[in-house]
Amino acid sequence: MKQSVELEAEGNEVQPRVVEGAHWAVCQTFSNRVHRVRPEIEKAERGTFLPTYGKVWTKGGLPWSSERQLMPGYIFFRTEPDAWGEVKNIEGVYSVLTNGGSAGRVLDSEMRRLVLDDAMGVHNRFEGVFSDSGGKKRYSKRRRRPRPGKRARDAA
Repeated sequence: MKQSVELEAEGNEVQPRVVEGAHWAVCQTFSNRVHRVRPEIEKAERGTFLPTYGKVWTKGGLPWSSERQLMPGYIFFRTEPDAWGEVKNIEGVYSVLTNGGSAGRVLDSEMRRLVLDDAMGVHNRFEGVFSDSGGKKRYSKRRRRPRPGKRARDAA
């Protein structure tokens, strides 16, 4: 049984109508444990999605990069309407976002947008990488003229 959200047109308004079956939901975890919790959710045969973005910057004239979470502490997962309890019992999951006693649904259109934006790199950040100056200017100390040693000073 597959879940989908269909849009129903009533006059000038469009209302979402939920069709029963599997849907996307969100669980909240401790942000530093997301990469430990995600495999545990996948072991429970749930599909997961963790939106990330790439950050590229220059430091000392050299390019640096890292991958960061777009929504730290949140993991999207697929679940059946009544089978989300086992995700809540996984160690590291703080809570499952609920609505009226069941796991809150994330619309397929919202998930489609998130997945496509993640794949296309819409949220990637480039800070000072493409500038001609190469970031901050590096100033060196002014060089002093070497001072003569003690013997040379005493002899003069």
